Order: sequence, then C-alpha cells, then structure tokens
Amino acid sequence: MASRSARSGITLHRILISTLFLSFLSGAWFFLIFHLKYSKLVTQDVNGWLPEYDSDTDIIAKNDKGNTFDLVEESADHSFIRGSSIDRSEDVERSDYEEESSDKDDSDVDQEIKDLQNNFEIETTTTTTSTTTSTTTTPTSTTTSEAPQLAQPNTTIEKNRLYCMVPYIWSPRFLHSYHAIRATWGKRCHIIRFFIDPIIGDSQVGYYNMTLASDTLAAAKNANLTLPNDVVVLHDMQRPWHSCEESDDEDKTCRNIWEKIWRAWVYVATGKGGSTPAGSDVMVGANISEWFVKVDADTFLFPENLSRYVKARNWSYNDHHYFGHVLHHRVKDRGVPIVAGAAVFFSRATLLAAADSFQKMPMENGNEEDDGTCGDAFTSTEEVVTAICLKEHSNIIAEPTIDSQGREEISLIEVDDIIVYNRTAMGEWWYWEGKKRFPCHDTGDCLSDLPLAFHGYKDSKFLLGLEKEFYGSVMKGEKDDSLAKRNDNKLAAFNWLNFDRTYNYFERVRAAMRVAAKEEESGSNIEIAKKLPVQGKNRLYCMVPFILAPKSMPSYEAIRNSWGKHCDTLKFFVDPIVKDDEGRFIDLRRSQNGTKMTLPKDVVVVYHIHRPWHTCESKKEGNCRNIWEKVWRSWLWIDDNGESDSSEWFVKIDADSYLFPENVKKYVLDNNMSPDDHHYFGHKLRHTEDRNLPPIVAGSAVFFSRATVKGAAAIFREFKYEEQNMSVRKCMDAHTSSEETLTALCLKQHLGIDAAHALDDLRDELIAVSPIEDSLFWNRTVDGEWWYWKNKPKTDPTTGREVHNCCGDFPIAFHGYKDPMWFYKLEDELYGMDDLPGISDKWKKYKWHNLNETKKYFDRIRTAMNA
Repeated sequence: MASRSARSGITLHRILISTLFLSFLSGAWFFLIFHLKYSKLVTQDVNGWLPEYDSDTDIIAKNDKGNTFDLVEESADHSFIRGSSIDRSEDVERSDYEEESSDKDDSDVDQEIKDLQNNFEIETTTTTTSTTTSTTTTPTSTTTSEAPQLAQPNTTIEKNRLYCMVPYIWSPRFLHSYHAIRATWGKRCHIIRFFIDPIIGDSQVGYYNMTLASDTLAAAKNANLTLPNDVVVLHDMQRPWHSCEESDDEDKTCRNIWEKIWRAWVYVATGKGGSTPAGSDVMVGANISEWFVKVDADTFLFPENLSRYVKARNWSYNDHHYFGHVLHHRVKDRGVPIVAGAAVFFSRATLLAAADSFQKMPMENGNEEDDGTCGDAFTSTEEVVTAICLKEHSNIIAEPTIDSQGREEISLIEVDDIIVYNRTAMGEWWYWEGKKRFPCHDTGDCLSDLPLAFHGYKDSKFLLGLEKEFYGSVMKGEKDDSLAKRNDNKLAAFNWLNFDRTYNYFERVRAAMRVAAKEEESGSNIEIAKKLPVQGKNRLYCMVPFILAPKSMPSYEAIRNSWGKHCDTLKFFVDPIVKDDEGRFIDLRRSQNGTKMTLPKDVVVVYHIHRPWHTCESKKEGNCRNIWEKVWRSWLWIDDNGESDSSEWFVKIDADSYLFPENVKKYVLDNNMSPDDHHYFGHKLRHTEDRNLPPIVAGSAVFFSRATVKGAAAIFREFKYEEQNMSVRKCMDAHTSSEETLTALCLKQHLGIDAAHALDDLRDELIAVSPIEDSLFWNRTVDGEWWYWKNKPKTDPTTGREVHNCCGDFPIAFHGYKDPMWFYKLEDELYGMDDLPGISDKWKKYKWHNLNETKKYFDRIRTAMNA
C-alpha cells in the first residue's frame, strides 16, 4: 500500500539519498512514465463523474413558502436547484435527459478531449498559458516557503488579462474535468492554475503527500499520478480533503474549502504558500494580470467576455471590484451579500486587499466553523468569509454581474434549467431573496447575451458540448456527426432540456459574440451588444418596415437625407421578395434565381416571412396586408442579432412619417423615463376598447424602451407560423394588417404594459397621425366622435382645459406623407437644407395647405427648438 502523510517520519538523509539514486538510474524511465500517464489519464474511465468541489451530496430543501425542491448542494450556505415542484411541461429529470440527449459513451468523450487537448497543446506554444507538460527531472520535496520572484507590470500589453484560479482535487476520478477544462475554456485564460491539496490519489490507488519526495515518486510509480506544471500544490494546508468517513466504499470529500481558497488567493498575489512541479512559478504576483477569477471546475467560463464586461463599465483594475452572481440570503445572519462560488471575480486592487486581509486574519480558531468574522475556519462557506473579510478589511462590497435588463451574466444552474425560472411561481427562496426585481424574473430568459459563466456541469461531456455551441461546430455551422440528431434541422450539441428556449438563447449568445468579435477586429468604437448605456445618452434606433421596389426608392432616399440622418441607428426592414429595375420579383431566399442584387448596408432582409407582399388572392387587394408578421419578426431580429442593447429607445416608424429624433430624446428625459423600465408609447387610440381590446399606439410611430424590445422579443420568439389564422383576439402570428392591435394585446397580456400617450405638459398631441397642416384644424366638436376621438378624455380633470389638441411645440412625428418630396420640404422648414446631387428639387415648389396657420406653427417649433 502506498504511503500516507504519516511518512513525514522518514529522515531527510534517506530522502536525499533515495532521490539522487533514483534520479541517476531512472531519468529515461520517469520520462516514459509521464507520457504513459497522460495516455492513460485521457482514456481513464471515471464513470462520467466530475468533482463537485463544494459538495457531493443531494439534499431536499424548502423555500420560505414551503415549496419543495430537489437540490444539489453547492456549499453549506446555498444550494442549487435541479428541478422543482413547479409544473414545467418541457422538463424531464436530468438523469433521464442526459441519457436521451447524447449517444456518446465514455470512449467518445475521451476521444473528444484527446483531440481538443492535442489542438490546445499546439495553440499554446506561443501563449503565456502554462502547458501541461510535466517536469522530467526527479521530483523533490515542494515544502519550500521561499516565494518566487513576482512578475513586474508590463505597460505594453492589453490591460484586461484574466488569471483563472481553479480549486481542484487531484484524484483519478476527477481528472476528466482537468483535461476538459484545458481543452475548452481554459485555453482562453491568460493564465490558468489548478490549486490542489498536498494529498492526491484515492482509496483505490492510495493517497500520496506531494510535499514529500518519496511520495511524489511513489505516486508516479504505483498510481501513474504526476502533476503538470499548471498545478499548484498548497503545501501549508492543515486540513486534508480525504480523511472524512467513507460511505459505500466511495471517498467523501471533506468540506474545508475556505482554507484552500484563502491560501490560493495569497499564492496568486504573493507566490507564498505553494509551488508547482517545476519549482519556481514565474506566473505569480498581482502584476501578472489585471483581473482574477476563482472558478469552479464544473463551470464553463467565457474569459473574453470578462474583458468586454469591464470595458463596457469603464472599470479600472486599480479600483476595488469584487463581482459575480450576488446572493443576498446571508445578509440576515452575516450582514453581507456574497458572490456565489461558481465564478468569483477580483480586480487587481481587490486581490491585493484580499491577500493582505487573509495574511493578517486570526488563525487561532481554525478548527471551528465560521462565526461571522474574518478568520481561518474549518468551513465550506468560503463565499461568506470572503465577503466578510473584504468588507471588514477594505469596505469592499459584492457587485452583481447583471446587464441593464437585470439578466444574470453568470448562471448558477445549468442553462437549460434556469432558462425557465419564474420568480412569482417559485417564491422567494434563497436564489431570489433580496434581489431587485426585473421583468425577466417572471418571463424567463433572464441570462445575458454575453455571459461570463455557466455553472453546474458535473459531466465533462457538457463542457465539450458548450465548447461546440459557442466556439466549435455549432457556432461555425460545420458538419459534425456527434451533434444531436433533430428533426427540425437545428444544430445543437445535445437535445437540451427546454430545447426551444435554450436553443434560442444560445442563438442570441452566438450572435452577440459574433458582433463583439467583429467590432474588436475592426477596431470599431461602436459599443458592443453588451454595453450599458452611457450616462445621459438616449440613443434612438429607427426601424422602418419597407418594400424594396423601384417605386419605393425615392422614399428610401428621402428618409436617409432628411429625418433619418438624425437617428442614432436607421435600418429598413424588407421582405425577402424584392423587385428589380426590370420589374422582376427576386426571392432573396433562393440562390438559384440567377440575379445578384447588392443591398445597402442599412437594409435588413427579414428572411423568415411566410406571406409575400406581392401576391394576393384578389387583385383588388393590391399589396398584401400582412404587416403584423413583418413587424413582429423585425422586433425579433433586433433582439436575436444583439442590437437590442445598441440603443436605449426604439421606434417602429412608417415610411410616410416624418420623425423628430431629438424631440424623442427630450421627451423621455423630461418624463424621467428609464430604458430599463417597460415603456410603450406614441399616439394612443382608444376606439379599440369598444371591442374589448386594449388601447393601441397608432402605427405611424410606435416607441419601445429597450426593456420592452427584449420583453416583446421573448414573446414573439415563442410564435409559430399560423397559416390560416386571421384573428386579432389572441397574441399569435396572424394573416392581418392589424399590427397595432396585436402589439398592444401581446404587451398587455404577457408583460402587463399599457399603451402610453405621448402628450406635452399642456396635454396636447406630440404625434400627428395625418399631415400636420390638416391635423392643426381637426376639431372635436365639429368633427364628432369618430375613431380618432373615440374614448379620449375631453378636458384635463385638474385645469378643465381641453386636451388632445394638435400640436405641441416639440413634436415627435407627423404622418401621412405618401409623396417623399414633402420630407425635404419639412427638413428645409425646420432645419434648413442644401441641394442634394441627384435629388429633384421640385419640393421647393410645394405649398402648405392652410398656409398661414401652418407657418405660425412652424415658427413656434423653431423658436422652441432653438431656445
């Protein structure tokens, strides 16, 4: 039987003699053993199990309202849900799902790891990430306390490098995850280190103390266990992981995580308390990276998104930042919010503060459970004590990694499970407790499109699958026989739980990552899809439903040369059927038509439209009125392609409307409207109430906040093509032009959002639904209660003043200009306009109806806008 830690009684003299003798006789033998070890470890059967470094026990728990959940404990202070008593029609038990979703056996997974590992070794030959090649010299004791020379700051390199610290147990049954990490997300870290206890092995191959040279040799000889150079042995650890009671001949992992974590952080900052097999680790010291993460071995990390995250917030690594998925359930007994251990991020300043705190904290109560103070303790609640130490020592508080919609950047549970979480249905258990409420908490899909980490993947095949989803064959659309076999032709690594919602979320992640990578490659200063709004900015995204045909092109040019140039983003959304200059209809979905068309960059083709605009059953219909499908698919395109984060405000505006983008921004500022809240506004019409339908926003200009775009997209994403449906009574796809009615119905039914009326302080209209020179003369008393006036209030209940008159001094939109030459006329009246090459100037001869009153109104607008 191999030696245990009790072998410390061996004299130093015997150790040195044995070491020198073996080194002389077996240099070549040791080198061979190392390489044989890797060939065996890669193919070793570990029963598909990955280590749960904070626990390996299943428990049953209840939330505060008594709902029962089947949990997998992540640490003593919080547990992670696996399923719930909530009825989810798509859910199946994870164990069943794993069997059904993969045709791979262990040998398939082994081969994938081996292939990825080989690729990784080639890739890392020119990077700073440590390779897995073990030292070939005779191992010696690693108990030296002398710290290696710390790295010095390098001012010539990119300043958002990430050091990945993985707490680990070096045992045969866990090693699949080591190779899977190295072959997947680990290769994208600037530096990665696996931090282990001095004791390696298991009850089958024996336990070995890697602080003893004799044990190091015995581990290699008897158990085929050697340590690569990216493994750090924390040789000062006092509490072995392996000495708990054994149950059913399975090793129990002792819950002493806190000691390992604080000693690892000290090593990262100072180089003290540990060593690598090579002896000296040059990759130590706070200057080696700007950002640092402690990440669990069952977590899939996105290192490149960390750089995007901190850039978007303009964070400096020289400031204190301690961030991740923040939980609040320990505030009541420990007084601090905590960062869940799945992925805990530090800035360089926080690393230094933490290491200083850990070196100075009391050690005398190390055999006791934590008591709510900063000190060494025999405990698994590393998240809690970390938070307490940072608060006590430097007043550093946990910062939640959420985007502007409250969507989490870090998933604590498998994505395909958490994607359907509903706060109201679940109740306020530890996961939700104390969190600020956001709409996505009840609509699901509450994960960011540029995530930092996904947690809970105990089986290494899922790490490999996620690699394919976001970096491999699925991301690239490559042929891969190992992908899930599906009848809908969707590419996926597995038949994920809640497949449709998971697939759609992964599609959004892929789209956002492509956009971010493209902008970084081009050096563009355009904000990536992940960024938060700049303080004081209210960018406007103008979405124009359009038909691409020769007769429409004058409108296209007029919009771009007039109000469109005041939008922050202007895009024209067109059907896949276009008409060329020769009168032919071109289906852009078919490559075989032989006609090549070059589309302008501001034109978006909504490819998935089922109802063409150019053919109708009756010639009397003219253009087919299938506006609803085009509108909802356009909103969905914006979100699916990462553009819902590119602006704070969005407008769907008709091609015969004239828009005042700067007045839109003034309106939302004056009304203290946040893009992170739900807003749906415009010219509110209430005649629909007579049919028991909600009030609508007239389609001439329909405004959404960013939150509403995302909420609406989540609704539309669930739509299925309804070929025969023409009803406007249900929120669904339909063959109809009533896009205003169905938009209002969907937002009301699913998000509880009512249409808001865009009025000024005097309660006068800001959007004219007809040409302005006509709207100025509409009179309710004279006209009677037709649909325009129907159900609108007549007077202000406070002042008694007549309301809904046209129009305010800061108008938002005028509608009804079928002749695009009027856009030039309006632009010239209100802003001044130079002649444009190639554009007819016949607009200069146009005359306003009701000339005197129209001119007076324009004078008021100019005075107000120039004030």
